[in-house]
Amino acid sequence: MSDILRRYFWTGYDHLGGIVAYNLLWSLLSLPWIGAAYMLLRFGFSLGGLFLPGAVVLAGVLLFGSPATVLLFVVCTYWARGDELNLRELLLTGRRFFWRATALGGSLIVATGLILVNMVFYQQLGGWLGALLSGLMIWLLLLVGIMALYLFPVLVTQEGSVWATLRQSLLLAVDNLKLSLTLLLGAIFFLAVGLASGLGLFCGVMTAWALLMSMVLRALLPKYTGEALPVEVPRGLRELIRPWEV
Repeated sequence: MSDILRRYFWTGYDHLGGIVAYNLLWSLLSLPWIGAAYMLLRFGFSLGGLFLPGAVVLAGVLLFGSPATVLLFVVCTYWARGDELNLRELLLTGRRFFWRATALGGSLIVATGLILVNMVFYQQLGGWLGALLSGLMIWLLLLVGIMALYLFPVLVTQEGSVWATLRQSLLLAVDNLKLSLTLLLGAIFFLAVGLASGLGLFCGVMTAWALLMSMVLRALLPKYTGEALPVEVPRGLRELIRPWEV
């Protein structure tokens, strides 16, 4: 994990301007989803109780499930490989994934919504059966959460069908369970920072998260393909403070 974070830091450092610029593009293209998430949060705060955490979870899924999110993963996958692409190339590449990304995002939103509705219903049912079924829904929500982390990076990297992407994401999540749970906590942290800071969600948080997941998937793939990652030249404090001299 330390090697992933080191690569992540330097890749992010090399693309600070791009992180902000592409995040602003995502914000513009995702305005309907951002608006829906905002209304959902207002609804959750007005009702309170169990509706509030449910609204927060579903709002986060709405933001992540925007089809424009796949554009962030396209550019971050290129960066993770050490490649570059311009805006025109990004839009042309992202167009290939649009309908599959829409289907994946929609499936994620529907699945999360159904789980939350069932959870509220079972809570109201009461008794040991209600507690048992509510607990089952929590575990199912957790499984959907860790699987969702890999959906877009797997789609962009493997370019498979919707079903193949879902299956591969689930296998990755389960086969790397400890890492997946850590990443889920990281996703919650990124989202919390973005929402708490206001502008952070629009000016870098989503791209920073997409870059991290792209770096993670790139580091995981050799485990399944047998192909080693290229060796990178070590970089130190001098490159950080005085990059123009390198």
